[in-house]
Amino acid sequence: MNYSGGKGNVYQRFINLMPPHETYIETHLGGGAIIRKKHPAKRNIGIEIDPSVIKMWATTDTKTDLELIHGDAVKYLKSHQFTGKELIYCDPPYPRESRKKHYPQYKYEYTTEQHIQLLEVIKSLPCMVMISSYKTPLYTESLKDWHTISFQATTHHGMATEWIWMNYPPPVELHDYRYLGDTFRDRERIKRRAKKLVSKLKKMPILERQALLATISSCNGKY
Repeated sequence: MNYSGGKGNVYQRFINLMPPHETYIETHLGGGAIIRKKHPAKRNIGIEIDPSVIKMWATTDTKTDLELIHGDAVKYLKSHQFTGKELIYCDPPYPRESRKKHYPQYKYEYTTEQHIQLLEVIKSLPCMVMISSYKTPLYTESLKDWHTISFQATTHHGMATEWIWMNYPPPVELHDYRYLGDTFRDRERIKRRAKKLVSKLKKMPILERQALLATISSCNGKY
């Protein structure tokens, strides 16, 4: 779906920053490029205030396990019963002053007050949270204690710097490894290397292979 502010060209970047989780919540669903591409969690929730977008998802979605919530993201996050095993991704309308073109792009724009409310709520949540936007004094100051990642992305109006804030450190274990790598070339290199390693493993005597896999498993990221 071609959606203003969509992440169809950069979804890999976001998925590569998502640690293992049992519940995935996307608060401003829109076209949902990330939730469409990532490996599903045990529970998957998409929140969207635009009824036409909810209708689109209800009629075209192939993810039968996706719970669609028609409503305000802040209100939902305030009422959700958290277990601590959730990962929330927020992709709100970017602040108008941060865009190259300041005119309205979304049917439901955010006011400064709405951005403030969202930021205050996500800072209070007892789970992993990731939020994306362009860099502004409001986000920089409000999330100054969070980890940040930035990268260049192509938009409808040229190149722009995407910023991601996380209330957790860059992960050393991922929920989904299929898109590992910052660029297409990186991803292809990693896939080729993995394929070669699998081929070598298959050629090993079975007990030797099992011993090697057991050793790798016992290391549990210690190397």
